[in-house]
Amino acid sequence: MRIRAATVADLASIVRCADLAFAPFAEHSDKQDVKPEENLRSQILEGSIHLICDEAQVLGYISLWPTANQMFIDTLAVLPMHHRRGLGSQLLAFADRETLRLGLYSVSLFTKETMADNLVFYQRRGYGETGRCDGDGFCRVFFSKSIRRKAA
Repeated sequence: MRIRAATVADLASIVRCADLAFAPFAEHSDKQDVKPEENLRSQILEGSIHLICDEAQVLGYISLWPTANQMFIDTLAVLPMHHRRGLGSQLLAFADRETLRLGLYSVSLFTKETMADNLVFYQRRGYGETGRCDGDGFCRVFFSKSIRRKAA
């Protein structure tokens, strides 16, 4: 497995990954929650999307960018047939490395309360819940994790 920056040529694979990864939650979703191709294309061009791939295909992706003082993870998605193989954890570890590379010391994200597996997934990887809010027809659960450079 390798992690690399996405290119516009990867757009169809990214859209497919997002569609499959979030399909179980589609009934709880609204139009504003769906990532249109234009938004993904924009994130690719900005260098915000990174892919985890094997030799043949895109298996998952992470969309992230620095804010004033932390890294923000917008999306983490893995093809369902590749769940529970550590790919999401590898993408989060990539986010940690990018955070340190940019001189930042925390990572934040949010997920939907209805995505119960995500709540446990992030907690097991060191993220602490920092708040909740209702809006747009669903409850967001916010998480943050401090990142520290390891001593040499």
